[in-house]
Amino acid sequence: MLTKSLTRTASIAALAGAMLLPTHAFGQIDEVITTAQRRTQSAQDVPVSLTVLTAEDLEIRQIEDTLDLQSFVPNLNLGTNTGTANAARIFLRGIGEDESRGLVEPAVGTYVDGVYYGRLVGSLFDLVDLEQIEVLRGPQGTLYGRNSNGGAIKITTKKPDTEAFAANGRVTYGNNERFDVKGSVNMPISDTTALRVSGLYKSRDGFFDINPNGTLGGTNFENVGDLETIAFRGSLSHDVGDWNFLLIADYADDDSDPIPSSIVDSLDADGDIFTVEPAPGSSCVDGGPADREAGSFQFTRPVGCFAGFFNETKSQGVSGQITGDVGQFTIQSITSFRRLDDDLSSHIGFPYRQNTDQEQISQEVTASSNFDGAFNFVTGAYYFKEDLNLDTSFVFPFSVAADVESFAVFGQGEYSVGDITLTGGLRYTDEDREFQGIARSSNLTNAVDVGGSNVSYNAKIDYDVNDDVMIYASYATGFKGGAVSPDCFGPAACFQPVEEEEVGTIEVGFKSRLADDRVRLNGTYFFNQYDNLQIAASVPGLGFTRFNVDETEISGFEFDFTLAPTERFQLNANLGLLDAKYTSLTLAQAGGLTNNGVPCAGGVVTIDCALGLELKNAPSYKANISAQYTQPLGNADLVISGDISFEDDSFNLVANSPASAATDIPDLANARIAYKPNDAFWSVALWARNLTDKEYYRAGTATGNAVYAAEPLTYGVDFGFNF
Repeated sequence: MLTKSLTRTASIAALAGAMLLPTHAFGQIDEVITTAQRRTQSAQDVPVSLTVLTAEDLEIRQIEDTLDLQSFVPNLNLGTNTGTANAARIFLRGIGEDESRGLVEPAVGTYVDGVYYGRLVGSLFDLVDLEQIEVLRGPQGTLYGRNSNGGAIKITTKKPDTEAFAANGRVTYGNNERFDVKGSVNMPISDTTALRVSGLYKSRDGFFDINPNGTLGGTNFENVGDLETIAFRGSLSHDVGDWNFLLIADYADDDSDPIPSSIVDSLDADGDIFTVEPAPGSSCVDGGPADREAGSFQFTRPVGCFAGFFNETKSQGVSGQITGDVGQFTIQSITSFRRLDDDLSSHIGFPYRQNTDQEQISQEVTASSNFDGAFNFVTGAYYFKEDLNLDTSFVFPFSVAADVESFAVFGQGEYSVGDITLTGGLRYTDEDREFQGIARSSNLTNAVDVGGSNVSYNAKIDYDVNDDVMIYASYATGFKGGAVSPDCFGPAACFQPVEEEEVGTIEVGFKSRLADDRVRLNGTYFFNQYDNLQIAASVPGLGFTRFNVDETEISGFEFDFTLAPTERFQLNANLGLLDAKYTSLTLAQAGGLTNNGVPCAGGVVTIDCALGLELKNAPSYKANISAQYTQPLGNADLVISGDISFEDDSFNLVANSPASAATDIPDLANARIAYKPNDAFWSVALWARNLTDKEYYRAGTATGNAVYAAEPLTYGVDFGFNF
């Protein structure tokens, strides 16, 4: 399937490129800049596995929020977390985290303007007024304040500019009553001071109709799952000599509904996951109105009988950056405070209610050398403190509180000898991770500290074969701090703690510019060895909880390809390949992974059965091909762009069972046509996503065979302006 689709699409793209070559000037790929190593460098000169997307890339490829990144980054699997509106489930190279509750760290860190976001709730960002996005794969710690063992997503917004007044924006109309307004204004105040303000309003009807039966029959709910978000950001920049002071404040209020749960299509009454009705043979019973909010002890409200979906998430923050030069060093300080409040009513097998109250502060100071010689380095210190209070109702009511205090020092240096550069980095982290929880129906409690210290490091060598080709190899370690399950379904698994997770990663890669920079091809092989991988699943005799798996191995390849045969046409492609497997575990761990033998022969738990499971959210391949063509029309340009994505079948649940665990993603196509007058302030674009209107899902639950559908066909028009 993949080979056939790739061959067909690549042949069409190659033919189009060949047709253009005789009539137009040769193309050249624009240089892409990254700050992955805390310095401004060409992405082609950095021995790091990464993807950089500029503001122009985001527009042309219709990347509206972080959810849309997954098609354009090899081995990135990203979705909305089960039963939520804005919590990201980020898996990179087969490893991630989909637990948005309690004392649990994301495996892939998210940074906005250098500030780490500690919660998965609220981490599906709408992308407004951005400079670029960088996705770094593999352990990150010797250059960044907060350790991330799976990778990092770095979002950089546009900064105030003292040169000239500017304003830009966009209004979007689409099907399902979609209406968006976004824009930004840059205002110079003086030669040294400027202000930039951006904002977003986004709304859309939901895709779901809920049709209860039985005693609740006759009361139907239409357009459930609507979007409504408003967000603002302001930044003030001031220069004093060689120093810059940057103050950033942001606020977002997301009142979008969580994605409703549906019965998996193979078992659904009408086979349509956007019309939600009870499972065949079951009937709703009177437990109050179907749209009553979720709460505790609601045992008789299955899928199709529950319509009480709502969410309100408010997030706000302020940060201050100070950057300047002292002699041959660049000094930077980033100070931040953030607050998150979340009120969620949803359905995850049973009605689910969540109230989150989180605050975090962080302080990072770095010093980067600017020596003229062969040696340079970056060193820094980082402090992070988080206070979390979480009340949930998942059959039973639970309350938890967590306090995290983390301090780290880190550094990385590089030494060049001719065409060879040697790089080494070291990080020391010390954390207090305190947790308290109570199951309010049983009064069972637990209090635990899963903190500790860790030393992680990396070593790297890269060699410039010539001016256009670089090869590199590296070894890096990383860790994910100890965690605590937010659930307590019995004395044996009451807020169960798990040990620290550690990883060692080998990478071998190359980066190349070919054909006078009309072709770029980058590739990486990686091998990850995880010890004590943290898993959340149902464990026999314990209920839903967290546990460690002794050893896990994940290896794979990643390729990025860009072709610009003419100045008007560009083709991009990426491919990610994964081989992920458990390699060593105990019989007790096998029972947790298989949900007490559900997928095993005869229902009997065995280690061999567990070793044969696929890791969740780890498809063996993912690929995307995108293209854009610019056709002059008088004094304007017509820009035609589109992409198609391919993905292997995978599983979204640890036990690879039941039917709702199987994730079958169809080939997905998107397209956009934009008209841009050269001497006018306006532009217009027609767009469509999921062109063939495929029904699919990326998340499910074992209880009730429920799934959470992705968006169907959407289309609309954008009206843009730029002064």
